[in-house]
Amino acid sequence: MLLTSKYSLPDCPEHTLARPRLLSLLDESHSDQMLLVTAPAGYGKTTLISSWALTQDNPVAWFSLDGSDNDPGQFCRYLVESVHRATGNGVPETHKLLAAQQRPDVALVISQMLAELRGLPSELRIVLDDYHQIDNPAVHDATRFLLRHAPAGIGIVLTSRSQPPLGLASLRVAGRLLELGSAEIAQLLKQRLPFALDSDRVDQLHQLSEGWPPAVQLFALSVRDRDEVDRYFAELEQGHSHILDYLAEEVLERLEPQLRELLASTSILTRVNAQLAERLSGLGDGQQLLEQTARRGLFLQAQDSSRRWFRYHPVFARFLQRQLTDAHRLQQLHSNACDTWLEMGQPVEALRHALAAGDAERAQQLLTTQGEQLLREGQSRLLIDSLNWLGEDKIRRNARFALIAAKLAQENYEHDQCEKYLAAAESWLQREDPAQWRDFEGAFAAARAQAAVSRGLTLQAKEYAEEALALLREDQRGDRTAALLVTGETSFCLGELEGAKAHMQEVEALALAEQDYPSATWAICQQAEIAIAQGLMKKAAALQQRAHRMVEDHHLAGLPISEFICRLGGQLQWEQGDLDGAAASARRGMQINRKVGERWLLPEYTLLLKVAQARGEKEESLEWLARVNRLMAGERYHRDWVANADSARIRVWRALGDNGAIAAWLEQAQPVADRPSNHFEQCHGRNHVRAMIELHRWSDANRLLSRLLQVARDCGLVTDCLRNRVLEARLLWLRERRDGAINAIREALSISVERDFSASFLQIGKPLIVILKAALEGDGERAALGDAERDKAQALIRLAQQQPELDGGIRIELDETIIREILDSDAVPDFLRHSPLTPREWQVLNAIHSGLSNERIARHFKVAPSTIKTHIRSLYQKLDVKDRQEAIALAEQLLRSVQDQP
Repeated sequence: MLLTSKYSLPDCPEHTLARPRLLSLLDESHSDQMLLVTAPAGYGKTTLISSWALTQDNPVAWFSLDGSDNDPGQFCRYLVESVHRATGNGVPETHKLLAAQQRPDVALVISQMLAELRGLPSELRIVLDDYHQIDNPAVHDATRFLLRHAPAGIGIVLTSRSQPPLGLASLRVAGRLLELGSAEIAQLLKQRLPFALDSDRVDQLHQLSEGWPPAVQLFALSVRDRDEVDRYFAELEQGHSHILDYLAEEVLERLEPQLRELLASTSILTRVNAQLAERLSGLGDGQQLLEQTARRGLFLQAQDSSRRWFRYHPVFARFLQRQLTDAHRLQQLHSNACDTWLEMGQPVEALRHALAAGDAERAQQLLTTQGEQLLREGQSRLLIDSLNWLGEDKIRRNARFALIAAKLAQENYEHDQCEKYLAAAESWLQREDPAQWRDFEGAFAAARAQAAVSRGLTLQAKEYAEEALALLREDQRGDRTAALLVTGETSFCLGELEGAKAHMQEVEALALAEQDYPSATWAICQQAEIAIAQGLMKKAAALQQRAHRMVEDHHLAGLPISEFICRLGGQLQWEQGDLDGAAASARRGMQINRKVGERWLLPEYTLLLKVAQARGEKEESLEWLARVNRLMAGERYHRDWVANADSARIRVWRALGDNGAIAAWLEQAQPVADRPSNHFEQCHGRNHVRAMIELHRWSDANRLLSRLLQVARDCGLVTDCLRNRVLEARLLWLRERRDGAINAIREALSISVERDFSASFLQIGKPLIVILKAALEGDGERAALGDAERDKAQALIRLAQQQPELDGGIRIELDETIIREILDSDAVPDFLRHSPLTPREWQVLNAIHSGLSNERIARHFKVAPSTIKTHIRSLYQKLDVKDRQEAIALAEQLLRSVQDQP
């Protein structure tokens, strides 16, 4: 008896994933093409084809294969039955022939069926679903016969977890093969989730599941609100029970014992080759077994073109590891893996397995010989796990271990813990092992120098670095490089840019000589930051690209330095006005840093906040602002990160008119350094100035800004000079010191010539338009701007006009130049030309448009409220409006006539 379920089109599940792109490709396929859909279990192959088949006007014959169909006779019977039913009893003679034969002649039966189908009035598709179930060469021969002799109008569709051995090359060359793989990214989340999932959470789900639809589908069905997202991710990392059940039933139970053994024993590896497979499984011919496993679609993917290295899908790996329930066997597997990785020169993998095996001797030996290198390579999590496993007593008795622990703490801004490790080890070593202390005293000084510069203790860091260089031996090259790096960083922080550059170039040369590529790359990035400070943006971009090539050439993409390079690129793109590029750089940085924890994403969140604000995306801005606020409330960061984040936050608060938040920030903010001699202290100072401006503390703002500008000039901080002068122009304009504002913006324009500065001007918002136009108009009163400065000013006006406000409104401060432009535009009503407003009435109208109350307008202009009411009555009469709302609407129209000019 034949099972109807095997030759019936399956129903689509209720929560079917819409795949319009793939369905469109299927619809556009020709009937004489073979369609091949390959992907591992759970990727929705059957659902895709069945949902497509349901939309077809022509018949579709469906045959769901299983292991029993490796019998050629059974294969033939179900194939004919599916075609006979789909075509309305369209192959009766074949049906009779098959019924008369106890052991069917497969080639004869298929020949008869194809002969009858030649007279079919419509096209036909024959679907062979789950073809990976077939491993009998005789059935493969039958399928090849069917493909080769199918007449025009008869198409074959195969779904499989692996490439079928059907000799498809000729079909591919002839253009008769359409192949769809598992590259389609699931769009289920938008369709099914009751809330919007932000893009980085989508990326996190994709990383954990690697796009595997059952994991994505289960997420969409089980997560009902944002609070449950992290819970699901944690369950997925551990191995979700429903997914484990699915894999047990659909994959593991159907495998022969030899393959089960291979999968289980190698599942503990992050990647596997033939040597590892043979050592851990005890089986021979590891290469053949791995290739066989990959061909069968068992979630094993080749990692290189030579197919020597493979890796498991992480969900499947976690599932396989659950099968290893014998603790002794698991320990032995990890020990074998450790030894094999060591033979292959891979200490990172060896240390992972030494810890998993609980092998103290192997772990300590690896930490002693490889710890510093692993630290440079960014293996923080592995080192932290190793040190936690060793315990504090062993750490303080071993100078190398104490240094690694201290440096890890310092990298995480755990400054107190860093000093605790160093002090405990120093105390024990001086008492119990003075010889060891003498060997490492210079290294301890270098570590303390790194910690001090990270805490912003510049002079202390400089002293420690000089002490370290005096104590370190020539063979302690890594620590000497670290001390020199600190010397360069402290010079940079003290405003000694040329000295800092010389130190960084020396570090780069030394590191390259030692093949210490992470340190060399770091030194190049520091040179790029120095170039930015000097206003040499093109040079900075070239250095950033050189650092990027270093990462690519020496495979450093997983190290923290690669995030620094993304961050530098994002800063440069932001300054040039390349918002898409800046956002892309931020997201690349997030991908690198997410693995070490969300706290490290503050620079990326800050940049994405700046991008959202520049685009006028209010909801996006508020979302990124909330994330920045959350991180800054719970973590301690370097002043550089804090100043940059505060700058973005203040701009958003200003745009939203949230002076309460600005006042609260200013009250608790760290004071500005007496001599702000570096870019982050300058940025912090400008944050104070911006806050004071919004709170109308203009005299205080002016005094601080003068100090910032003087120190920036003394130290050659060209970029900060430009940013200070732009901000000064804004402040002077507010104080109605027009000539001073124009002089300030002119100096900023002269600095920007032949440099890629845009964003630094745009940070003051729409007032830039008024100030620049006044500077252009004022050529007759003073020395004319040069052609390059005029071109730059006009380009900046266009950019400022195009920059939207978060609330969607228009914010242009009015002066005589802008008023004349409004009166000359076609948008102005005739009655306004005949009965013009006074300059003060224009200013009051603009204040009304900005949403200020009468009381606030009076305070702003330092006049009595009754005076403001008189101005309002007069301008209402001249504008022919009856209330505030009509006045605001007319002001919007007038201002937009200027704003929208090309």
